[in-house]
Amino acid sequence: MVSASGESDSTSLASDAEPIFRVVEDQDARRGIRLERAYWKTLRDIATATAQKTGTLVRSVVGQAPEMTNTTSLLRVYCLKWVLDELEAARQVSDPSLVVNLVRASPGATFALGLDKRIIAYNQPFLTFVQSRFTSGEPGSIGRDFRLALDAHLTTLAANLKASGNVPTQVGFVVGFGDRRVRGTLNAILAPVTGSDIVLCYVLS
Repeated sequence: MVSASGESDSTSLASDAEPIFRVVEDQDARRGIRLERAYWKTLRDIATATAQKTGTLVRSVVGQAPEMTNTTSLLRVYCLKWVLDELEAARQVSDPSLVVNLVRASPGATFALGLDKRIIAYNQPFLTFVQSRFTSGEPGSIGRDFRLALDAHLTTLAANLKASGNVPTQVGFVVGFGDRRVRGTLNAILAPVTGSDIVLCYVLS
């Protein structure tokens, strides 16, 4: 955990690293185990996620490597592996390339913007929306003559969405070809991706 000054929150880290001795029970077995607070919390989270008691989970972990005599070391490795597996699973469903699928799956006019204002993806309903606003010289696709801008600065919008818990925010926008402009409104949220901020835009009107 890092404070606003960039320094590590040593108090929280020290608390997480504090060794705690606990006795865990499962059926007729009782085990006395000393683990850091952070590992106990992780074990509780795993037990909750897998709908079992902590003692049952510990017995299962120990049973996976009965030849190991250092139970605490085994539990630490198990916790780390579980967290890494969860992180990898989250990465697989939050890859920026999946934004294209999210946009295409939307039944309404939708597009995605990077903070550099680049259009990352748009769907057929959005293309239809644009074409319906420009009755002459309708574009067959969005190309170099197309212009799109949001009323809000994208970096500020992304920061505000993060601060609000990613509550959809209504924003005005402008689309245009050449010297022709049409205004509209949309709902903006951040795409559930890692590594970059991408704004998903759902056109309202």
